[in-house]
Amino acid sequence: MLKKLHHPLAIVFLTLLLDKLGENIVYPLLPFILEAYNPDALTMGLVASTATLFGVVTGPMLGGLSDSIGRRPVILTCIGLNMISLLMFGWAGSLAFVFISRAVNGVATSTTGTLQAYITDISNPGNRARNLGISGAAFGLGAIAGPALGGGLVGFGHSVPLFVAAGLAGYNLLTASFFLRETLTPELRQPLQLKKTLNLLKPVLRLITAPTINRVALGFAAYNLSFAAFTSLLVLSLKDLFNWSPGQTSGIFVVIGITLTAVQVALIGKLVRRWGEYDVNRSGMALTAGSILLIPLALKLPLLAATLIVASGLLLAVGAAFVLPTARSLVSGLASTSEQGVILGSLASLTGIASAIGPIAAGWIYDQSPVGCFVFEAGFALLGMLLVGRTPATISPATISAVDSAP
Repeated sequence: MLKKLHHPLAIVFLTLLLDKLGENIVYPLLPFILEAYNPDALTMGLVASTATLFGVVTGPMLGGLSDSIGRRPVILTCIGLNMISLLMFGWAGSLAFVFISRAVNGVATSTTGTLQAYITDISNPGNRARNLGISGAAFGLGAIAGPALGGGLVGFGHSVPLFVAAGLAGYNLLTASFFLRETLTPELRQPLQLKKTLNLLKPVLRLITAPTINRVALGFAAYNLSFAAFTSLLVLSLKDLFNWSPGQTSGIFVVIGITLTAVQVALIGKLVRRWGEYDVNRSGMALTAGSILLIPLALKLPLLAATLIVASGLLLAVGAAFVLPTARSLVSGLASTSEQGVILGSLASLTGIASAIGPIAAGWIYDQSPVGCFVFEAGFALLGMLLVGRTPATISPATISAVDSAP
């Protein structure tokens, strides 16, 4: 049993899990941790976007660095940075220190590409898809375990969940230091091309100007802007407008995580076979818009507020489960085989930029009008649906397999 825990795949799984856990443990607690600094919603949005923005900027650089010096040093460094960022956040004595800790966390958790490259290195064609599936499992479990851990431990102090997550990251670092071997041999390493690696805008501009594919990519970016804006400020709105506690807000994120994972595992493949990718994707965006608008409705119906908030979380999870795998599959299906890597990488950069912009814009609007903020978020989800459009989809068995296994 101990040998299995020290297997490289187990260590990579734990690293991905703790990256996602560290991200999701913060969001439900963020307004309560920052309460001492009396932040407005714009500040909250800036804090929420900092890690995303730094992850978008440094992700390609770390991927290129891992191709040059090897996977192991990059992974070990980022595990250590993740632990440091959680400790910094827990001990933060000023708002500036909070921003620095989130920036460090963004760098630390931008190693998904490197970790997936590590999995590819130690896999063969027969088990590669199965092994890469652990990233999706880690993301789903982290989305559930993060809020659950935060909600369970927040009664001992707002910073306690962060210190526990840092302790888990410390265990991960110790285990990886002893048992994570290097997989990239010297003859396979490439010279580091910083100029090419740091040029984020060129591939993104190429993607959004390419005929047909740009419509789906921009639609997915609009959806990500909406989703990131809503989830980053959801806890603030529940605290301000409904007087919910940290435990209650963490519970909503647990509901979202469990529902999203269950729908992706059990339903997406069947729905794609029946309706096609475009209709499933557009339905998910419509459900997301509806879930957002349930929150201002709860303000008008205080006796039903708790029920409507839980319903909002459920609809949001189902919508995201519909959109996330099908959007990537749609873009992949529109790209040529030789351009899959660059197109999907450009899509990740584009959606990352949108996810960083969303909370900032929504935070500014929330300070003017909370209801206006929800309308803004729902509007971008519907804009995404309109951009994707209605195009007949031909679903091949390979495409269905890709959708079924997408994280």
